[in-house]
Amino acid sequence: MADTRYLVFAPVGADGWASTDTLTYSVVPLAGVKQGGVYLLLHTEGYRYGNIAIEVSIRQDTTLLYNGQHNYLLSDNDAKSGIGHRYDYVLPIANITLCDTLATNIILTQQLDQSLLPGIREVGIRIGDVMRQPSEPMWKVDWH
Repeated sequence: MADTRYLVFAPVGADGWASTDTLTYSVVPLAGVKQGGVYLLLHTEGYRYGNIAIEVSIRQDTTLLYNGQHNYLLSDNDAKSGIGHRYDYVLPIANITLCDTLATNIILTQQLDQSLLPGIREVGIRIGDVMRQPSEPMWKVDWH
């Protein structure tokens, strides 16, 4: 994507993303970037759940820029709703204001009530231009 300022992927275990695993991304200072949209990227193969829940914490030095839990409905075959039936997902997290001289730490913790999420191969972070906010954020989906 042309607006990408930062992009990195972290592989998870061969068996999947364990609930005990926290992924931490250390982003070097992004000179010239004052505001950015942060996105979660998932690469999956045979992910068997229709949803995913992730806690996201974003810090610069000792300043907490963002903390929140996101519940994404990836797909629901019965209701034909969700983000779709793909292997790669780009999920919005938040717009943040960055100090362009400080490193940024982004911490992801899997929050779905499963000890292991098999089928997730890589989890990535992308920082791009400020994102347009949808009228109903997809992470506010309530599933049962």
